[in-house]
Amino acid sequence: MRKNLIIFVIFLFATILAKAQTANTIMRDVVNTYTTAKIISADFEMTSSQFNVKGNIVMNGNNFRILTDDFKCWYDGKNEWLYTNITGEVNLLEPAREEMEANNPYLAVMRYNTRYRAVLKSSTNLNYVVELISRNPYVDMTKVILTINKKNNQIMEAVATMIDDTKQTIKFSNYVMNANMPANTFVFDSKMVPSGTPIIDLR
Repeated sequence: MRKNLIIFVIFLFATILAKAQTANTIMRDVVNTYTTAKIISADFEMTSSQFNVKGNIVMNGNNFRILTDDFKCWYDGKNEWLYTNITGEVNLLEPAREEMEANNPYLAVMRYNTRYRAVLKSSTNLNYVVELISRNPYVDMTKVILTINKKNNQIMEAVATMIDDTKQTIKFSNYVMNANMPANTFVFDSKMVPSGTPIIDLR
């Protein structure tokens, strides 16, 4: 669940939409808008039939930090630190580039024209509804339906269908565009975990 949550949140949060009329134009604007947005912060709530998770995500390009009550994760573009309440430890990983491209849907968004097929399902006075369908049936997320507020170009809700046909819904709120964050935001912060928490280097 933790892995799917990180993947799903990164994917959805990376999709910030400028006004558009077709799915392909929307996705081009997603890439252009996100790459110029610098640091973005938002609160989220993710639900499925098995869990309900609330937290905050901060992103800058490929770098991200996710904080929830159950786990905390930092990724600085090279190293990933993951703390969970269950293990009571921090695992330090260095994911291979191929692994990140396979598991990080932000990169999939950047390559949407080869990895996903975008379909504009509907357009009302308030929202776009865009469906992204994976060209690879074996990825974690086979389909994502996004509801985007036209007024502020932000995702309000998204529903992902996973490879096992389960669905996960995520809602975003309290967006802060170009957030003012220190340079070390995406590096493990020992102050955010209990004192004396061991760090297990798995690189």
